[in-house]
Amino acid sequence: MAAKKNDTITIDKKFKARMKIFKEALKSEEKKIELHDSIYGSEVLIRFEVFLPSRDPLKFVDGLFLYMNDTGEIVEAEYYIKADEKSTILKIKPTDLKIVKEIFNDSFSLEIE
Repeated sequence: MAAKKNDTITIDKKFKARMKIFKEALKSEEKKIELHDSIYGSEVLIRFEVFLPSRDPLKFVDGLFLYMNDTGEIVEAEYYIKADEKSTILKIKPTDLKIVKEIFNDSFSLEIE
């Protein structure tokens, strides 16, 4: 599903406002501490890129982005195609994600210390 023009304008405005705050934080240690103290949480997501077999990888590549949480569980995945210098990414639906998890869950291990 493509983003609507109004959604793009809204996200662009919000991003610019956030960048203004980040730039201010770079100039002032007090603003930087204030910014860090105002962040209510974060989440670790590790992205693995899986390159699927292709007859001509110079012309066409497809693959998966697998996102794992800090316990090593695949929590999200995307399928992508890169062809003729263009890329398209598709978020994998929950029903298909179950299949992807079954195929790849044991393929990667994650150890965070």
